[in-house]
Amino acid sequence: MKRLNTIFICIIFLGFSASTFAQFNKLKEKAKSTTENVKNSTNSKKSNSNSSENSSLDFSELESQKMEWTSTFERLQKKWDMLTYSEYNQKKAEYNEFYKKYSSAYLAKNKKAHSDSYTKNMLTEIDSYYSNSVSNEAMSSIKKKTERCFNEEDWRVYPTDRMKDIDIALKEIKTAKAYLTDEDPTLNQFEKSLIDQKSKIQAYLDEGGLEKRNAEVEKRLVEKRRLHDAGMEDQSVVDVVFTKIDKEKYGTPQRVVITSKTWEIEKNDYDLPKLKFVKVDIATKKDDGKCYYVKGSVAQKHEGGGIYGEKYLNIYYTEGEMNCNNINE
Repeated sequence: MKRLNTIFICIIFLGFSASTFAQFNKLKEKAKSTTENVKNSTNSKKSNSNSSENSSLDFSELESQKMEWTSTFERLQKKWDMLTYSEYNQKKAEYNEFYKKYSSAYLAKNKKAHSDSYTKNMLTEIDSYYSNSVSNEAMSSIKKKTERCFNEEDWRVYPTDRMKDIDIALKEIKTAKAYLTDEDPTLNQFEKSLIDQKSKIQAYLDEGGLEKRNAEVEKRLVEKRRLHDAGMEDQSVVDVVFTKIDKEKYGTPQRVVITSKTWEIEKNDYDLPKLKFVKVDIATKKDDGKCYYVKGSVAQKHEGGGIYGEKYLNIYYTEGEMNCNNINE
């Protein structure tokens, strides 16, 4: 009997232990499940947080790119930069692709559509810069600036200046071409005429054309130079010229003409006489046998009381060489 009681007690204990162990396993599984749920939830939050952060970073980058695009079009609008028609169209295509991404990201972030009116208005204005031909006004302006380049009497005298005019016109043509949607035959033809004319002027310079022309002009001037008619006569003035002139520098006087009709008075700031003078034309001859036309004056300083001092000679400049045979004409 005692043995039976012992066995019964053991069976009850084993049953209780099994039940307790089962309950413990259930609690353990439940705790594990809860822990995993919390972990998954935390990871999910971290993932969402990272996704949001990445999205924010991506949009920030897009905003920077949008500002760069705006700056690009503003420079084109102000004509600080210049693109050919094909380059400009390529830029617009690239911008349109970019803007699809930007507007989508803007909508996701701000929950409203983005307005691109500022850029659209700029593009509309830039579009208007391009045409299939140069306007009549622009063409006339370029041609007017180069009129003298085709005037032979002008460009033979001022060849380097006229070539500069052509260079300026060619730059304007280059700018005009950049805004053409197609070739402009009239503009191309005029551009070619400018290039040909510049080559012609350059050849003239390279062959010594300017020096030859200057020599021809000077030769004509030598023949043309004459002393002016006499305004008055005063031998004392003529004597001063003959005795006071620097013969080594200007040559020996051959003839002196007083071109003034009377003695002229030069006054100071107090309206008092400083000196009196007469103008003179002088024909001189140097040791090389060449004659020259020299201009100057003979003057006397005022010494007070209406008295003037000794006469002296002022040489203004040498007009140039003259034909010795024309001295007395």
